[in-house]
Amino acid sequence: ASAVADWCAARGVAAADVWAFGDMPNDLPLLRWAGRSFAVANAHPAVLAAAAEVCGSNAEDGVAAVLERMLAD
Repeated sequence: ASAVADWCAARGVAAADVWAFGDMPNDLPLLRWAGRSFAVANAHPAVLAAAAEVCGSNAEDGVAAVLERMLAD
């Protein structure tokens, strides 16, 4: 999370404008920091509990499906 926060700060990107996807507990700080957080359906239970939204599993290309839908809008 701190590396992404530093990268965004250097480029003027607010946390509210960041979409984060995760599946394991090491992703929790990033999911809490980002403006929009997603867990993939097969994520660790702690990640599923922390994320605001759940997308399809890794096997279902869940991240790609969300990005395609969001970028098409």
